[in-house]
Amino acid sequence: MKTLILYCFVLLNFSIVFAQGIAVQGIARNNESSAIVDTQLTFKFSIVKSDNTVLYIEQENIRTDQFGVFSHIITTGNPDGGYSFSNVDFSIENLKLKVTINYNGTSIEVYDQPFYYTPLAIYAKKAGIATNADDGVPTGSIMPYIGTTAPTGWVLCDGQDISSITGSDALISLLGENNVPDLQGMFLRGAGANEQGGVYDAHIGPDLKEFQNDGFESHLHNDGTLYAANVGNHQHTTNIGRVVSPKGSGSGNDRLTNATSGVTINGYTSSGSGAHGHDITGNTGSTGITETRPVNYGVNYIIKL
Repeated sequence: MKTLILYCFVLLNFSIVFAQGIAVQGIARNNESSAIVDTQLTFKFSIVKSDNTVLYIEQENIRTDQFGVFSHIITTGNPDGGYSFSNVDFSIENLKLKVTINYNGTSIEVYDQPFYYTPLAIYAKKAGIATNADDGVPTGSIMPYIGTTAPTGWVLCDGQDISSITGSDALISLLGENNVPDLQGMFLRGAGANEQGGVYDAHIGPDLKEFQNDGFESHLHNDGTLYAANVGNHQHTTNIGRVVSPKGSGSGNDRLTNATSGVTINGYTSSGSGAHGHDITGNTGSTGITETRPVNYGVNYIIKL
């Protein structure tokens, strides 16, 4: 009876590792070195420690092509026994990949080799280099983005509740709540105080994960051209009105000796006030807009799950 000889190699294509899992490719040959073409084989892929402690197992039915070549991405098969690929700690040294094939009712182990190159993005995720970072970007990273729909693994910073989004647990834990910050119309600023001294005064930013109200630094203005005109030395002429005292009434200076009752006397002049100015009261005219801002360009902010 013909037995199976399988030449298998593991292709650690980092673009594939980043996006989906670990790519495996190989060619199946029988003991006569003939390719096993266009044949469905049952594969079992196992990730184990150096002492063969199993960390992950998945199975998949894979059909070879016309040259006997097969390919598979580990994570796209059917996990066994409740194992989870996301729980594999790739920081452990000397991890191995085993490949077993069921061929004509016989289970044959065809590959048992260590990982010579640890998938970097997966290792970073497990070793704490980048929490939940399938692409090496730490959870909670915020960046500007000129799109209206966030790419996979990111969400818009629009205040939305992300508790129903798959893979959001790490970000929710980091935020301390279910809602991402609403950064629409906002600028980002470093948290805490920066005591520069010298040319710069202290710059005090908001507390971490807190908003800071807008403001305008206290200041004075130089002399301007707004003033009250000096009106100079002058007098005012006034009309007294009608005299109502009867002719000849009173005595001394109180008596209007030459006045006729009911006659209007005009032309009295007030004493001079001298050269003087006047204080200005009230407000200047309103100008400006609803906020103080520099020149800017509109983007959406996105945050990493």
